[in-house]
Amino acid sequence: MKYLTLLGILSASLGLSSLGEDIKSLPNQAGNGNIDLAGTAIVDGKEIQQVLGASLGPGYVVVRIKASPRTAEAIRIGSDDFTLISRKDGERSAALDPEQIAGGGDSLILTSRTHYDGSPGVSNTTVSVSPGKSRKAPDTALLGMLKGRMLPDKETKEPVEGLLYFLMEGKNKPKDLGLLYNGPAGRLAMDFK
Repeated sequence: MKYLTLLGILSASLGLSSLGEDIKSLPNQAGNGNIDLAGTAIVDGKEIQQVLGASLGPGYVVVRIKASPRTAEAIRIGSDDFTLISRKDGERSAALDPEQIAGGGDSLILTSRTHYDGSPGVSNTTVSVSPGKSRKAPDTALLGMLKGRMLPDKETKEPVEGLLYFLMEGKNKPKDLGLLYNGPAGRLAMDFK
């Protein structure tokens, strides 16, 4: 009887209506029976420079992430499992590979032109692709730094840590961003504070 009374008091003080109710995950954390994630979104250019030792320029968001498998079998974890989403405007960004940030190569220019034929609600959109100007040579120092700090792409039973790189338009605050995980360990969503 004392146990039931104590359980009722604890339940009321914690705001739980029933023992089976889901408890919301904490900011900067997400998890399920297969994996636990903990992360921090870094949006300020000066903070990014402190973390990396180099500036990435405007629009970049760096996420420091720790992934801890909870299964007996190894789980593959990699940057391609993560997507950053803006809760302000719905913009999504897949994690960038270091070569996309500091690598060399040619660029492409995509242009879109919408034509109206005069009928209400009828339009035709044409997308054209043309070669852009060749980008500068790869920044090998930055490329090495980004690769060295990036979340490793590997199968593991042990916790792994690293950075994820994203490109988002406009000014972003961590509270406006969410990280989606969709990988071998399931699907998770993490809010930042």
